[in-house]
Amino acid sequence: MIELKTKEEIEKLRIANIHVAEVLNLLTEYVKPGVSAAELDEIAFNECKKRNIRPAFLGLYGFPASLCVSINEEVVHGIPRKDKIIKEGDLVSLDFGVEYDGLYGDAAITVAVGEISERKQRLIEGVKLALDKAIELCYPGNNLKDIARVIEETLKSYKLTPVCTYGGHGIGRKPHEEPHVTNCLTNAENIELKPGMVLAIEPMAYLGKGKIRKLKDNWTIVTTDKTHAAHFEHSIAITENGPYVLSKI
Repeated sequence: MIELKTKEEIEKLRIANIHVAEVLNLLTEYVKPGVSAAELDEIAFNECKKRNIRPAFLGLYGFPASLCVSINEEVVHGIPRKDKIIKEGDLVSLDFGVEYDGLYGDAAITVAVGEISERKQRLIEGVKLALDKAIELCYPGNNLKDIARVIEETLKSYKLTPVCTYGGHGIGRKPHEEPHVTNCLTNAENIELKPGMVLAIEPMAYLGKGKIRKLKDNWTIVTTDKTHAAHFEHSIAITENGPYVLSKI
């Protein structure tokens, strides 16, 4: 069941998501060659302690860290290990969430490390634009199918392969709520958007034509052809006046 949020709850969700956005902004300053994914995770965890908020991902379904760090061919759910060292030219996706006063925030960004190729730049631009276009459709009366369609069409217009198996979700009192917000029309739910719905929309795509698979760590999703992936996410409240991007500073 999709739970509609009150205006008061949406404002608390806004606070949670501001924390998320500020921590992600801070982390981008540390995404440099020689820095480990574990160091980024430690920064995120310590920042939560400072702010007296709880990292949403730590222990969620057994995930062992506060921050998902996915590098290059890693699509999502990358475990921030000590031996995962950032290099020049990498694409680093950071996915982060917090709990504030019983409500959750969630967002993700992909950061380019130094100079990157035109192909990688096209990947980042295409995924970011897909999210922007999806947000533009977050008005009451539109449908989840509309969101899936515009994400998929935008990604394909940039010659990218959309990730259909994983995607966005509802968010509120739990980090993952109904509905599933897919990036592909073929598996999109026929659900009308209503005021009070809060969605974490997260387009993800990669440069190749292969498939994706899960590593033996039972978390990290990678491309089978080793091509690079990117991932962006915002949490958005559907209001009578349209989209309210909760995770945007």
